[in-house]
Parts: sequence; C-alpha cells; structure tokens
Amino acid sequence: MKRKTRNISIAEYFLVLQKEYLIADFRRKIYYNPKDKAYYQKVMHYKKEKIDNIAARNHLDSIFTNESKLEELKSELFDEFGVPKFDMTVKDLRNYYAFGNEFSYKGEIWVLNRVIGNKLELFSAKENKIIEVDRKYTCRIL
Repeated sequence: MKRKTRNISIAEYFLVLQKEYLIADFRRKIYYNPKDKAYYQKVMHYKKEKIDNIAARNHLDSIFTNESKLEELKSELFDEFGVPKFDMTVKDLRNYYAFGNEFSYKGEIWVLNRVIGNKLELFSAKENKIIEVDRKYTCRIL
C-alpha cells in the first residue's frame, strides 16, 4: 500500500489548491518573462483541473462556480488595495515593484520611478509631478 505524503483532509487540500491557483494567477500577471508567464499558466491549468475534479466528486462550490467563495479567498490573500498579504519571493517583489509599472493612488494612475524603503516615488504624466507615498496606500494595476 502506498503511503500518503500529505496529512491534510480533502477539505484543507481543496482550500489550499484554490489559494495556490489565485497566487499563481497573480504571479502570471506580474512576471514579464514569457517563460515565467507560461509556467504559471501551466500551474493554473493543473490546479484548475484538480479543483474542478474535487468539487465535482464532493459536490462543492469552488472559486470557479461561486463568486462569494472567490471574493472570500481573495480577501484572505490580498488587502483592500489589492496588495498581497502573503509573503512574496524576492523575484516577485522585483517584478511587482519594477521601474515603469503603473500603480493606482487616490483613483489616479501613477508610474513607479523608484522604491525608497517602504515608500514609492510615483510620477503622474497627467499632473506632471512626482510624489512619494507609502506602499500600503497604492495598488499595482495588473
């Protein structure tokens, strides 16, 4: 008999898979390299198949069939500005806060000039000015 390598219930596994799917989708959006994008697209495809399979076998709602379930998990993973609550890797941070990325701040679109500790230096072409804001009040436009 083959031994299990995971000691979590189907319910826990189902929840983890859905969160991993949303994180892979986030990474697919922030990575520029086509090879990275393709990798995360493949990961998402595999996880979607598993999620759909478990949901069908167990008559469960998933992030694909229930909007409130999707919003609930997104609120666990991302704050109200859309910034990830989970720990991003160094590569994630480098791609998320890359020069030239667009961020939303107070309802306007700003372009990232540079990162200064926990502050972002943003440029607005519309207003033709540069401002410095706290990271937690901005959201990258994906």
